[in-house]
Amino acid sequence: MEKIDYTRHYQNWHNDSPEHIKATIAIYKKNILPYFPQDKSSHILDIGCGMGFLLLTLKQEGFQNIQGIDVDEGQVRSCQNKGLNVEQVSDSIAYLQQNKGKFDVISAFDVLEHIPPDIQISFCKAIFEALKPTGFFVGTVPNANSVLASRNRYIDFTHYVTFTEISLDFVLYNAGFRNIDIQSIDFIHFSFSPLKFLHWLLFKTFRFVRRLNFIAELGMQQGKKVPLSFNLIVKSSK
Repeated sequence: MEKIDYTRHYQNWHNDSPEHIKATIAIYKKNILPYFPQDKSSHILDIGCGMGFLLLTLKQEGFQNIQGIDVDEGQVRSCQNKGLNVEQVSDSIAYLQQNKGKFDVISAFDVLEHIPPDIQISFCKAIFEALKPTGFFVGTVPNANSVLASRNRYIDFTHYVTFTEISLDFVLYNAGFRNIDIQSIDFIHFSFSPLKFLHWLLFKTFRFVRRLNFIAELGMQQGKKVPLSFNLIVKSSK
């Protein structure tokens, strides 16, 4: 397989400046941290940890037993320069199979869409088996129901798919998970700042139009339940 530099893509949105790190950690604390346990001694593995923003968030919150893996050399180097326990791994499934029953939490944010469809279930099964009996998985994927689903699918050369709440449930269930909770996750919130308020108002208006579109196509019962966020977030356990 041709070696690629994924950092080239990732740096369209992320960098290691103190300002960006601070802002990104704030987003994680508000939107992602509530999905993690209260027990600071929990053994947590972040798959596809990127430049380590989640790990930095957990570290700031006092979690003591956190580590990450990623396939990209540049992002692993970025994490290691921050003093994070991160390892470059070429085969994540093999890594997970070598660590069966080890982790309390495994996270994979914006990772599953990078896995070829024919091994997605095997990948999730390896996650399932690497969890302790009381452990759980948390992650995000691009939402195929979103108005920007096509952009999200093709903005990254290494994306294979996007997911609906139904297809994501299918993959996780067939990997062994039984308690599967899939929700919308949005990063746009109400603010009194004029520009941010305008952004929020436009977001709410066009999201409402999108909802009407689904109701018109699928009927009220189905159309009102379809998650419309840019991403889906899932928390699932054995």
